[in-house]
Amino acid sequence: MSNFAIMALGKSANRYLRKLTGFELRRCQVGSSRRPPPSVGGAPSIRDLTGASGHLEVTAVDFLKALGWGEDDLQMVSDELDEVSARLSDASAKQKPLFPNEWGVEEITGLTVYAITRLLRPTTVVETGVADGRSSFMILAGLEKNGGGTLHSFDIRPYAGSLVRGHEQWKFTVGDAREPQRTFSEALAQMDSVEFFLHDSNHSYDNQMFEYERVWPKLRPGGVLASDDVDVSKAFVDFAAKIERRPHFLFDRRKVFGAVLA
Repeated sequence: MSNFAIMALGKSANRYLRKLTGFELRRCQVGSSRRPPPSVGGAPSIRDLTGASGHLEVTAVDFLKALGWGEDDLQMVSDELDEVSARLSDASAKQKPLFPNEWGVEEITGLTVYAITRLLRPTTVVETGVADGRSSFMILAGLEKNGGGTLHSFDIRPYAGSLVRGHEQWKFTVGDAREPQRTFSEALAQMDSVEFFLHDSNHSYDNQMFEYERVWPKLRPGGVLASDDVDVSKAFVDFAAKIERRPHFLFDRRKVFGAVLA
């Protein structure tokens, strides 16, 4: 598990926690199973997150274990991480970034997205928000290794996804900038089902909730609904409470990644 050791986020997670609470933790566990009441506006507090989940994971290993995968699964993926990280670095070095670096998924989140793709072995993956395509690259790398599957990506910018342009397993839909939700809904309606969904577009409460609610009925049992930047609004916490699912949270360097199982 040596490759996963570099995915530990104790220092960065604790910086985030110190900023919010003045305390540090290695792993936070809450005894109460009560869910916080839905609320709109503002970012979720540590109490919101722990009240919903019970745990705040600071390593990818713990996060993937919380989603139900075991040691053998994690070891298989661990052996592939150095290679896929190097491939992304090479691809990024050859492309001039067109979007701010902070728009893309962070390194640990990207590797976690790759691991979920490999372990879930989905045939249909949907993501909203592409930017330069870091998350798209990791998902497609996982689909390549699986030997099949299609990634459906949505963005309002036609020049998004420079890192994955031309990939045969990638279907890119440019949304109407005035009505991106309509474009997304119409395309989603044409899909029979989805096994893995990743939100990374507009992080307003209303848009996050809109996407979660549209995708959820399409998710197959055992599928994963994931979202980057769940620390921006309370939409993910409120959505998990609404569908009565326990959310799981992973602290990366600058933001928080969340997932629920269908």
